[in-house]
Amino acid sequence: MKPQIENLLSFISAADKGSFSAAAKELKKSQASVSIAIQNLEVDFGFELFNRNKKYPVLTEKGEKILKNSKLMISQYNDFIYQSRVIEAISDVKIRIGIDPLVCSEKITKIICEFAELYPLVDLFIIQKNSKSLYNEIIERKLDLAIGLFSGLDKLNCEFVSAFHMQSSWVSAPDYKEGNITNISLASMSDSRLLTPIDLKYPVMNEINVATQVWYVEDIHTMLSFCRSGIGICHLPNFVTKRDLNEGRLTKVSFAFNQLNHEHWVASILWPQHKRLNPQLNWLYQQITEIEFI
Repeated sequence: MKPQIENLLSFISAADKGSFSAAAKELKKSQASVSIAIQNLEVDFGFELFNRNKKYPVLTEKGEKILKNSKLMISQYNDFIYQSRVIEAISDVKIRIGIDPLVCSEKITKIICEFAELYPLVDLFIIQKNSKSLYNEIIERKLDLAIGLFSGLDKLNCEFVSAFHMQSSWVSAPDYKEGNITNISLASMSDSRLLTPIDLKYPVMNEINVATQVWYVEDIHTMLSFCRSGIGICHLPNFVTKRDLNEGRLTKVSFAFNQLNHEHWVASILWPQHKRLNPQLNWLYQQITEIEFI
């Protein structure tokens, strides 16, 4: 027994509309073709689906049961067709994005999770490196999109847009410089050590470049470890240092010569020059640029 989909559709329409003629009108077929389709189903099943002794066809008891099962099967069939079209449309999509750990806050993670739900069949490769390395990979077209801190980098060889601000603070171990970390003078800064992401240039560093020594630490976890150990002070986004500050492993540092209460970094998005973003990348772009502050 191999009932045809078209025959089942004619049967369901006739049952719902109450007549073969109404079903024919809905399906844009002749009444004779609808009647033949239902007769073929009855041959397949081996019993009558309609009682034809009255003015309009009435479902038999077995016809009622077949109708319920037929609707369920057609629903599953339609879902199968839809999923097949989705697979056809995006199954070959592979996206490579880069995210600097210094911008990978909970808001970015949430966007990635939403992306996974919206585009379950897209292959997503996420690379985490410092911003300079991500920039180089964009130039070499090894990445489709990069999110990072690109202030001071050459942006002429790629597409670029500022995305969102990240509130930031200077922090150190509580006992750094014997705890004298409030209103540090410019003179005191001359014998301090700064810890900063490797080769990252940003405006907030300009005022304290008098420090005797600067350590460029690429890995964010290593930098935090050094800072907790009292090796130096560092300037980081608040979401990075939040837990250490709450648990007392780090404390905020203030400078007598810097009166800014709410310093921030600007995170940006890069992608290869002249490359048009596909719908999936454009969705990520839109969501990230809607972030205001982290």
